[in-house]
Amino acid sequence: MKKLLLSLTIAISVQTLFAGLAGAAYLKGSDKKISINTGLNLSSPINTGETSFQLQEAAHNDLTTATGAEVDHYYLWVELDGQDVLAVDPAKGMY
Repeated sequence: MKKLLLSLTIAISVQTLFAGLAGAAYLKGSDKKISINTGLNLSSPINTGETSFQLQEAAHNDLTTATGAEVDHYYLWVELDGQDVLAVDPAKGMY
């Protein structure tokens, strides 16, 4: 019983050390952009695109760390009058 407990403890410790080194690959070159021009010429910056990107990247990193599974991914960027307003990580096989 002690050997089994020791083995499990060592295995979990090693996985924890190496899980932080793994990271799902963000394939920036595969990104796609959807541009919408409303003609309103928005003057103030909207910064929501970068925020949505950072939130989804953090979720990818958390899942990779927790499970050890790496998933290559890319984003669909929605651009409104020249400003990135939304980053969407599409479901696999969607595009």
